[in-house]
Amino acid sequence: MRRQLSRLAMRLLPEAFRDRYGGELLALLDDSPAPLGDTLDVLRLGAKQRLELLVPRRLHSLTLAALAVSLVVFGYALHDLSSGLAELPRHWWSSAAVAALVASGVAAFLTRPDGSSTNND
Repeated sequence: MRRQLSRLAMRLLPEAFRDRYGGELLALLDDSPAPLGDTLDVLRLGAKQRLELLVPRRLHSLTLAALAVSLVVFGYALHDLSSGLAELPRHWWSSAAVAALVASGVAAFLTRPDGSSTNND
């Protein structure tokens, strides 16, 4: 079962990486003192690399713009509340502003570029 999970994690990694390091990585996972944790790390790395291939940097810029707009809208909505945040549940438009702020913040966080991808050679 553990070997099957390791192979599944390996399939998420880019083909060039698998071709070059796949055998070594499987051997390391087999001999690992914490095989489940290490396999989950490889799964996370593979999913992140796949996502980076699918999500261009422009999308991150778009999510940052959406975050800025939602911050402004949230500011206006908060200014209109006479009792502050305690009044949010009674005002659907204020709740929508909070939802937009949270959603755009999460999207900006998830689409941020990885700083480790720069090549310093």
